[in-house]
Amino acid sequence: MATFVLVPGAWHGGWCYRDTAKALRTQGHTVFTPTLSGNGERNHQNHEGITLETHIRDVIGVFTAEELSDVVLLGHSYGGMVITGVADRIPEKIKQLIYLDAFVPENGDTLSGLLDKALPKDIADVFHGAFYGSAGADNSQLMAPIPAAMFGIKLENQAWVDRRCNAQALATFEVPLLLSGKGANLPKHFLLADAWDPSPFRYFAAKLAGQPQWTQSKLPSSHDVMVDMPHELATEIVRFA
Repeated sequence: MATFVLVPGAWHGGWCYRDTAKALRTQGHTVFTPTLSGNGERNHQNHEGITLETHIRDVIGVFTAEELSDVVLLGHSYGGMVITGVADRIPEKIKQLIYLDAFVPENGDTLSGLLDKALPKDIADVFHGAFYGSAGADNSQLMAPIPAAMFGIKLENQAWVDRRCNAQALATFEVPLLLSGKGANLPKHFLLADAWDPSPFRYFAAKLAGQPQWTQSKLPSSHDVMVDMPHELATEIVRFA
């Protein structure tokens, strides 16, 4: 049996993996769904000083506290930034990286900068406008969540996602990721959610096609695969156990 650590994306908490984690545990796997500082049940910790580095340390803390090794580490969306940083610090603890409709950064990248590479300028500007506009002085540099409908999430799940998501520090999108390259040779898989647009993640799927250490697959899902297709996601990632 395998050990999975499933890292949520921006504005989400570990709650979003509820059904996927249940499906994996039913098969006998060990599953951790950490919530990053300031989100979900840790919303009481939320403040403008939380950065990408904070979130990388959150996940490394799970590895340390639970004494984990040989882990299948998955990150969704912004979580791709986080797991890349984790893998660079503790590659010896990781068996497989899975990027679930996620950003795949290189040294020095920020999420905001990657959006500019991955989307046409007019569309990227809409996202930037939402991030910076909602994080203005009246919201203490915390970005309001993007509505579930914009990510193509099924209508019956939108209210749950919108209710559970909360604001996140703008700094998490602006602080660059600094990498040593220690995690470069880990096996990596990119899982594209192929039923919503405008998606910046098609850019990464195309960029990574055929690269060493990388495999790919897709599911006909909204951006929140773990919400709309939780059992299919479990089936897809269990093959890396």
